Amino acid sequence: MMTADASAGWPPAPDTPQLVAPGVLHLLAPNASSWTYEGTNSYVLFGGDAAVIVDPGFEDAAHHEALRSAAQADGRRVVGVLLTHDHPDHSDGARTVAASLGVPIIAMSPRFADEFLTDGQVLRIGELEAHVIHTPGHSDDSVCLWLPQASTLLTGDTLLGARSSGVMGTLSELLDSLEKLRAFVGEREVLALPGHGPAFRNVVESAMRVIDVRMQRINEVRGFIADGTTSLEGLTALLYPKHAGSRAMFAVSTVVSTVNYLLEQPDALSSDAREKLTAELERYDRMIAERMKAHKESVDAEAERPQSGSDSAKASDEDSDERKEERV
Repeated sequence: MMTADASAGWPPAPDTPQLVAPGVLHLLAPNASSWTYEGTNSYVLFGGDAAVIVDPGFEDAAHHEALRSAAQADGRRVVGVLLTHDHPDHSDGARTVAASLGVPIIAMSPRFADEFLTDGQVLRIGELEAHVIHTPGHSDDSVCLWLPQASTLLTGDTLLGARSSGVMGTLSELLDSLEKLRAFVGEREVLALPGHGPAFRNVVESAMRVIDVRMQRINEVRGFIADGTTSLEGLTALLYPKHAGSRAMFAVSTVVSTVNYLLEQPDALSSDAREKLTAELERYDRMIAERMKAHKESVDAEAERPQSGSDSAKASDEDSDERKEERV
């Protein structure tokens, strides 16, 4: 079976199955944004008469149908829905797709997993093997999948080639995971299929580039702190002076992860800076918790409010817009 050049003509049309490696179909989800680039990469892994859907993306009926159709082509039976991690742009549609097929969600996320993945586990999808590599950092539950028969590595959002992803786990774990991938790939000729963006082959170079950029950021933040800036807002403004809107949210998360990393290092900061930054992170955590609580209360109140006819349809549209903005 012929495979296409997974990086040629990027981006492909959404919901169009493309064979990108032996036993791997790619479908681009139609959820492009400043956070997701051109959209989330969904995949179908198959071997013989079995298939697994990877990262079904957001709630979108047309995308789900395209995934089911691609997975079930040639008489294949879908045996599971697998998540590389549980961020909404990868996982929002997981329960819908899994329920429609009567199959389990396979993940490392306790919020989603019907069957839990473990580091080093070998999944057998018919004749295809998928080796699980736990790579926390972007999220606590992030995994990569190594397909030795295809010399292909699904990297989720741990490594995006020439692009960057945020740190919603811890920066120290991300750096360790990137070193782990670099060592694992070594001299192998590997095709990497990421959670966003085109396929790439320079896995080792890409991992080292991300490590170098992160270390540069760490040194910059440490210097700003030494010069007397100990507020998250001040550090963000110095590190990312041109970021606004959703990119500003990404900038803050980068600063928070970097400050946490420096606090983990015993000799990186003065005792005064350590005390001030700890208080800043506690304030940030309270703010995030309050926002999440307010959002939940708003959603609960909307769900309880009686609606009829056009009002119900309008409210549904507004709620959909709110969820889209939340993902951004």
